[in-house]
Amino acid sequence: MTKTIREWVFENAEGLMPDQHFAEEELAHITMCCEHLFEWATKERPLGDFLSAIRDNNFIEACIRADDVNRKGLYLYAMFMLNRMPFDKIRGKG
Repeated sequence: MTKTIREWVFENAEGLMPDQHFAEEELAHITMCCEHLFEWATKERPLGDFLSAIRDNNFIEACIRADDVNRKGLYLYAMFMLNRMPFDKIRGKG
């Protein structure tokens, strides 16, 4: 069975970033952002500046646009894009 985005975020926050401690509210925020990215890929949902930078693989812009929670989760966003997004969307063909 395919994991939900929430399950993926919560599991990988611990597995990929064991030294980083996230509050449940922080993981809920990252989950929401990942859901928005997935909805952009599958339903053409508009994105704000931070998520547009993530989508465009623009690390510098993403760092500048990130709030404290998103800054902590940048690695999770990268792994989400590589592991959960439709392949054509992360290669700039979307």
